[in-house]
Amino acid sequence: MKRTHIAAKAVEMAERRIARDRWPEYYDTKRSRLIGKQSRLYQTWSIAGYLVAKLLLADPSKANILITEEDSELVNALISANPRGKRGRKNLKQTYIV
Repeated sequence: MKRTHIAAKAVEMAERRIARDRWPEYYDTKRSRLIGKQSRLYQTWSIAGYLVAKLLLADPSKANILITEEDSELVNALISANPRGKRGRKNLKQTYIV
């Protein structure tokens, strides 16, 4: 979205706390001051999310690996198998971030 300064600030904030807090699953409160009560520590997705953010800040063109086209044949097969009726999408040639 061409606002790398916002992303850089978010990563900078995460760098100050996330390793010290032992890579928690999530934080509670609006300002994320507390580790969540049910949060598990040393979560792989917390570490992976941080590493991906650093990679994308260093080279935003790497975001292309996260985008894929929807397989319209597969979507149509799933829709026709829906027991509640057909709820098809109007435009099947969209791209989505995975």
